Amino acid sequence: MGFGYHLPAVSGIIDLFLCGALGVNVTSMNEAAETKVCPHCAETIKAAAKVCPNCRFWQKRWSWHNPYVAVILSILALFTVCVPFAILLDQTLGSKTKFATYRDDIMVVSSQLSHRISEGNTMNTVIGTLTNRSEVAWKEVAVETEFFDKSGKQIDAITVRADDYHGPVILPHGEVVFKIEGRAARPEADYENYKVRVRWAKDVDAWP
Repeated sequence: MGFGYHLPAVSGIIDLFLCGALGVNVTSMNEAAETKVCPHCAETIKAAAKVCPNCRFWQKRWSWHNPYVAVILSILALFTVCVPFAILLDQTLGSKTKFATYRDDIMVVSSQLSHRISEGNTMNTVIGTLTNRSEVAWKEVAVETEFFDKSGKQIDAITVRADDYHGPVILPHGEVVFKIEGRAARPEADYENYKVRVRWAKDVDAWP
């Protein structure tokens, strides 16, 4: 056998001698190489650990196995699917014609204000007629009224709410009567003048 056969053994003996001379613990070096510090809790854990056993922090933040990553990706996927679907649904079932374009074509032809007492309260009642000069049929035509005193100051109003209002349907070039009513906020004598306007309407083919 030549000298080369004994080189690995000699090299190992020299390493052990040097480590002993320098006061280095070989076992500690090996353990240090197999561990790491958790960036979240600063505890020492195994280098191969995917989750810190102390604080449960995922060591690889963007790992496919990280449940937080899975949740984020699921939300993004849902958002990607829902947004185009919502746009398509709105285009298919939404308002076919925008009311703002035809606002001036739905007019109040006539109206009349009256007052009555109901359960001790004064009620303002406005009845009138609407006309539609457009080629579009409209539904849920919402009518509002503003009230003014002798000085022209606004003192009251009858408003409508979109979530519980079901106004009349008016056909193209047709007319329809309306009636709105609300409790008076001021004495009857304060109501000198009023103004009726159409606030909104929906294309009759719109859903719902």
